[in-house]
Amino acid sequence: MIHDTIFDPIRKKEVPATPEEHVRQATVRYLLDVVKVPEHLIAVEFPLSSVDAKTADRADIVVHNFRAGAPLSKPWLLVECKAPGEYTWPVLQQQLNKYLQILTPNYVMLALGDAVRYFELDPVTRRFKKIESLPVFG
Repeated sequence: MIHDTIFDPIRKKEVPATPEEHVRQATVRYLLDVVKVPEHLIAVEFPLSSVDAKTADRADIVVHNFRAGAPLSKPWLLVECKAPGEYTWPVLQQQLNKYLQILTPNYVMLALGDAVRYFELDPVTRRFKKIESLPVFG
């Protein structure tokens, strides 16, 4: 049985073209083309075991903050992607909260199909507040 594939420019390989992968790749294109994130700072299917050996979870997309001297545990952006109709916002938020026990990103992006929500970490309250869009990377 032949499955359709889609090229992932970050992982540099063809991957199965699942509905979730289409959302993930559209998000990668957005990060590269609109937010202007350098390709080498984007990690797709980032293993959280790189930060905490006790977990086998993987974050859909992480944008590292190495330019600012930040460790792996403090990325610029954490993204969770889901295909439309597979999940609800509360379920997506619950999964994200599990990742936030390991990572402390400056920004969070939730992509549920074509619907997207963005959040910024308030450095004073240490809580995430909803924002309209991500700033240009820099």
